This record gives sequence, C-alpha cells and structure tokens, in this order.
Amino acid sequence: MNRLTLAIGLALSAGSLRAAETPQAPVAAVAPAAAPDAAAPAPSIYTYDPLKVIGQRLFPYQEGMSLDRRYIDEQIRGNGDIGTLLRINPSVQFDDTATTSRNMGEIRPADISINGGLYYQNAFALDGASFNNDTAPGGSTLAASIIDVPSHSQGIALDASQIGTLTVYDSNVPASYGGFSGGVVEAESRRARDAFSGSVVARMQRSVWNETHIVAPAVQNFEQSSTESLQPRYDKYQLRASLEGRTRNGLGLSGTVSRLRSVIPLRGYTAGRNSPTDENEKEQVRENTSASLRADWSDGDGLEISASVNYAPTDERYFIVNAKNGYYDLKQGGPVASARVNYQRGDWTWRNTLSYSDLDSSRRSQTDYWKSWARSSEMDWGVTTLSAEGSWGNIDQRNRNLGYKLVLEREPLRLGRGEHRLQFGLEYRDRNAEYHRLNDHYSYLTPAATLTCTAANGGVDRDGCSLAPVDATGSGVIKGRGQYFTRRNLYREGAFSVDNREWAVFAQDDLRLGRWSLRPGVRVDGDSLMGRTTVAPRLAASWDVFGDRDTLLTAGVNRYYGRNIFAYKLREGRERLQLEQRRGADLIWRDVRVSPADYRFDRLRVPYGDELALGWNQRWAGLDLSLKYVRRDNRDEVLRQTIVNTDDSGFYDTRVNRYDNRGRSRSQTYTASLAPAQPLRWGPAVTTAEAAFDYTDVRRNYTDYETVYSETFETWVRYQGKLMRTWELPATSFNRPWTARLATQTRWEAAGLLWSNFLRYRSGYRGKRTVGNESYQGEAIAVIEEVAYPATWTWDSAVEWTLRLPRDQQAYARVEAQNLTNRANLISSATTATTVYEPGRSYWLELGYRF
Repeated sequence: MNRLTLAIGLALSAGSLRAAETPQAPVAAVAPAAAPDAAAPAPSIYTYDPLKVIGQRLFPYQEGMSLDRRYIDEQIRGNGDIGTLLRINPSVQFDDTATTSRNMGEIRPADISINGGLYYQNAFALDGASFNNDTAPGGSTLAASIIDVPSHSQGIALDASQIGTLTVYDSNVPASYGGFSGGVVEAESRRARDAFSGSVVARMQRSVWNETHIVAPAVQNFEQSSTESLQPRYDKYQLRASLEGRTRNGLGLSGTVSRLRSVIPLRGYTAGRNSPTDENEKEQVRENTSASLRADWSDGDGLEISASVNYAPTDERYFIVNAKNGYYDLKQGGPVASARVNYQRGDWTWRNTLSYSDLDSSRRSQTDYWKSWARSSEMDWGVTTLSAEGSWGNIDQRNRNLGYKLVLEREPLRLGRGEHRLQFGLEYRDRNAEYHRLNDHYSYLTPAATLTCTAANGGVDRDGCSLAPVDATGSGVIKGRGQYFTRRNLYREGAFSVDNREWAVFAQDDLRLGRWSLRPGVRVDGDSLMGRTTVAPRLAASWDVFGDRDTLLTAGVNRYYGRNIFAYKLREGRERLQLEQRRGADLIWRDVRVSPADYRFDRLRVPYGDELALGWNQRWAGLDLSLKYVRRDNRDEVLRQTIVNTDDSGFYDTRVNRYDNRGRSRSQTYTASLAPAQPLRWGPAVTTAEAAFDYTDVRRNYTDYETVYSETFETWVRYQGKLMRTWELPATSFNRPWTARLATQTRWEAAGLLWSNFLRYRSGYRGKRTVGNESYQGEAIAVIEEVAYPATWTWDSAVEWTLRLPRDQQAYARVEAQNLTNRANLISSATTATTVYEPGRSYWLELGYRF
C-alpha cells in the first residue's frame, strides 16, 4: 500500500500541480436544472467532467439511472459495495439471504436481479472492461466442497469509493451493449480533479455495537456456532488512502488503495464441545483489497486518452468444522484494466477501448489430504467417535478476457425534416477459462481394525495406518486395537480449459423528427463456444407531447441475448480426475475404478429475453416524475437435466447431467420515481431527495442453471385458486412484490454537517406450500397456497461532521446506523432453527482527513 501511494504522490508532484484557491464543496446530487445552485468549482484552466446525477432526464428513452460522485460520497456506504448504492433503483431486486442477522460478518457484494433477470446474466463493466465472473457464477455456495470452488457473479468486489459515476441500464438498452438478459451496470472510475488533493479514511464496524435478532430457542446454538452460516461475533475494519491531481499540461492522475477486513471468531467443534488437543476457537477471515490507478489527458482539440487499472483480490479464510489442520483459503478477483482513446475529427468521433481482466476463483488448502480417523489415543482431538483432519485440496479457476471495442458516432445530420445521430460499432473478445487441480489430493475413508502397519510387501504405512488403541468399537474398528484405512479416493492433478472467441457488430440511428424521437438499432453477436450467431433488434421511441420537454411518453421493443457461461463446458470430465482405491489386511492399495464423467457438454442455444417497455416522464410543480412498465419474456434459459447415457465408450456414467435450454421465465415490473427538479432549501439547509416505488412479478420454472429439470415443471397445479403450469408459479428469490425507497441528503454547509437517510419498505415475499390434491383431466394435481411473509421496513441514517482546517484541509467524523429503529424484519420461518431475520441495528464509525 505504502509503495503505491508514494509512487502516485511522486508522479503527481513531478508535474507542478496547479492548486485550487478553494476546494469544491461536496453537495448532494441534483437534477440538471439545478446545476447553477451547486457550489462553483475553483478557478482552473482545466474542466471537470459534467456531473451525472440521479434522474430520468439524462435518459430520453427512460433506459436507466445514473448515480454521480456526490451521491456516492454522501449516501449510506455499509460494506462499500455497489449493491448498497443500487438500492435506490426501483428496477433492482436483491438476494434476501445475502446479509441477515446471522451472517453480518460477510463482506461479499450482494447478488442483484434487474427487471426479473437472473443475477448472473447482468453485464458488469468498469471503465469499459468487463468484470463478470463466467467461470461458475451460480455454482455451489458451500465453501466446503471437494470438487467445487464457490464463486460470485461479480468477478471483483469493487470498492464504491473508487467510482465516479455508476450507471444502470435496465430497459431500452442501446445496441452498443450486449451479453446480458438482465441489465447493464457500468462503473466509471473517478477522474482526477484539477487540484492536488487526497484523503485518508478509517472505518470500523463491530458486532458488540450491534443488535442481533435470533429466536430464543436458537440463541445457544448461535452463540456456540462453529459454522460460517451463524456468526455471533465479528470485527470489520477498513483503511483507505487516495491521491489525485492534474499537471499543467493536463495529465490527470488519481489512485486509491483500500482494504476491508472482517474477522469472524467461531467454535472449532460443534455443540460447544472442546477438543483436548486442538484449537477450540478458530478465526475465519474475509478480506477485500483494492488498488486502482487512473490517468487521463486531452489535447483540447478532439483527442482524449485515458487508462485505468484496478487490482482487487479477495481472500477468504475458512476451516472445516470438527477437523484438525482444516484451514483453507478462497481467493477471488484480480486485475481489471482498460485503455481508451477517443478521437474527434469533423463530424465523426472514434471511441476505442482495449480491455483486459484476469479473474481468479481458487482455493488453497492447509494440507493435501483428508483423513477420517476413528478416535484413538494418538488421534485424540475429536469430540465424537471420529477425529478428522485435513482439507479439500488446491484448485485454480481463472477467467481471462482480452477485448477491443470500437464505437463510431456522427454529429447530428439533417436529412429533410429529421435529425439523425448515427452510431456504428464492433467488438471482439478473446476469452479463456480454466479449472486446474494443482496437485494430487488424497481422501482416506473407512477405517478398519488392525494389529500391524507393515504391508505384505514389507513397507510400513505411516500415512493411512496407526497402532494407537482406538477408543470405542464400531463400524469396522475394535476398541483397543489399531486402525488402517481400507478406502481412499485420489483426486489427481489435472486441468480443463475452454476458449471462446466472441464478436459483435451493432448500429443504431437516434432520429429526431419534430416532437418525436426514434432510436432503431440492431446488434449481431457470435461466438466459437456454441457456434451460434444471434440478431438482437432494438427499438425505442419518445414523444415530447407539448414540445416543451415537460411531458415525455416512451416505448420500446427490444431483444437481449445473454451469455453462455464457461461452467457448462468446464463441468465435463472433472469427475474423471477421481481414482478410487481399496485394500485389505495386506495393506497394499489397488486401483478399483476411475470415476466416469457425470456431466456431458452439448452445444446450447443462447438464452434471450424479449422486452416491452412503456414509460411516462413528467415535470410538474418543481417535481420530476417517471413511471415505467417493463415486461420480459425470457426463453432458452439454461438449467440441468439428468438423462440416460447412450455412449458406450465408458467415459460417461450410465446417467449423466447435461445443461439444456428448457428454462423460461416471465417478469413484469412497474416502477415510479419522484424527485424535486432542484434542491429544497429551508434556511441554511439544502436537501436533495429521490423516492422510488416498484411492483414486481416474476415467474420462473427454475432457480439457476444447477436446477434439475423435471417433467413436473410442465404439469398443472392450482395456485391461489387459479390453474397454471408449475413453471408459472411466482419465484421466491429476488421477488418482493412491492417496494418503496426514499433517499435524502441534507447539508448545513456553514456548520459542516451532512445528514443522509435511506428508507426502504418491502412487502413480504411469497412462499408456497402444498395443501392437498385435486383431480383435473383425470389426473391428480397439487393444490398450492401462498405463504405470505411479513413486510419489512428499514431506516438507514448517516451523520457526518466536518471540521475545516487551515489551507483547505478537513477532518471529519461520520456515523452510520443501519436499521436505525432496530426492527425485527423476518426473512423466513420454515422452522424455529431456520427462522431468519434481517440485520438489527448496526453501526459504522468512520474517521477521515481530506486535503
């Protein structure tokens, strides 16, 4: 951290920075009409980027929402991930189980769904470079799995403090974006200000400051937890430093280094038991590190050059419960970099982006074995009849992307009565993914009684045999005798990789004709993995009803093609790395069989969604109101199917899993956003606000691509008195029917005070239960009723006080309270043991220095 900070400082100081006379006061995000009311920037020969703000006025076809630097700085930060910022967007739904009162020590970004789309079918980009994880984004979430390494849909945990603008395209998405069936989340890193400036920040959150909601029968189990799903204690700390500035020749440099660390102490053994010879309290750790550097320069005559690199590794330490030497680390993230050159000559602008990312999703274990001993005088650390030791082995998963994108735009061209804004472009990406078990890993199982550890060939087994007397008779072992393992699985070193070359071309024309705007476009994509070429038409229209831009009606009909991720191919053949070995009393290992492949790869169609969007944007009485309806019909979505294998080569098992395009879903989303057109003023206080509402209805016949397809998906059921197919039942994840959200920022500039609030109401999501059967068309069908979980309401608030120091320096203190009223908001309650609440009242304390 220190070396990078020093390097940035030396680079900035080498160019005679022009200091501003007074710093630009940070104020809340405002609509464009309010720009004159914002604090004036310091005199400078260089200019800032135009401020992008919340509001539909930036999007003439109501295609999304943008959050500017001020909003990002002033709103509730939490863990500092982009999901926290996107809570104000009514088109975004969240995974309810990402953060609960049980697991508040976690710092992973929450999965998000945009307009009912799957969380791993969003497109995430930073400065034009994708940071999607397509290795296994919907794979196992269980940390302890001998074959799978859990992953996350966002390839890096992007620190929100590094973002200058965060834009979400959720409908009527332009043709220049592809590879999604949910939405596009585009982050632009912070562009350097003119003045040499920087900051140092320390943040912390502790479980002892927080309130936890746990039902009484489960309190003891919670307090004695030995698993990451229950986290009674944790401490989170974040340190961040940044520097930025601009030289006299216009070169801007900005850099940030940040580390967020969470330490989670847990019991090493279940049910409060104590091991006599092993650690009884063990620590799990989560750590996000992020280092970013951005440079930009313009010659003032149409040439703009910028480059950025963000290195964001995530390290998570776990341990296997009831086991010795069971620590292992999950490593994710990596570098995301881009270089952009924009060149304007005459009526044309050429926008070039070269991007690169190398994202990891790997595991490192403390040992290269797993042994499940019967408890004995030598293996005495166990708290039951077993003493286990070891871990699951070392696996690398990597996802590399090298891409180029060209966008060619023309200045408005008049033809007759119409004005055309033409855009053409192309993309190419060379992608590679890899699954690699780095070394042989042994799993020793099924101990049996023995009186010797000397094999028939004269060798002495010191790995899988022990003469220490076993404590108790049972399951092959005899009290007082030694033991040897009769079975072991060898997971051999091996690698699987897959390449995919993707290309795309697109074109669109933004036509203005009187009060009408029409934007027809088309995007054509192809790839080598599936050998498919797709054509996605896009059409958006807008009508300025009275010609004064106060009343806009919008509509759109669009198709979006998602991505076929690497997991479909990388699953094939991994089981064949497993060799089963057995032995008897002679203690000589013999190969029994190589495991057949349990997955078979078949080419798939590319999943797609057809969208109908209708909207109304109205300015009235100083307010900006936006209403929108979006319907998505998604087809050819991918899920898993188990079939009988007809291949007689012996490579595959008798029954194999394959991925198939049998998934489908339908979503309808109604949203409303309301904001003052300019800041509200009461005496010395200046307030900006944004309110958002949505009603969402999602029907889907599966959860994710690991859902196993069944013919029952097509059967009839009666739900809430209505006949429907099983796949038409409402989704239970990412599907809160009603939500209401309000974000406010109030600043008393003279007093140095900032008060930010975020209030959110969410109706209870809809569970289901089968209450009986009835006869329909001669067959018995299930009768299903809705289980309505209660609505939730939370109020998050932050207060920041700034002390102004000489020479344009500032020190500040900030306190954030999430769920300020400490409401016990229920998430699920199938049983007492599984009753889960949202987090109770929790606090973040932040101290910082700015200059």
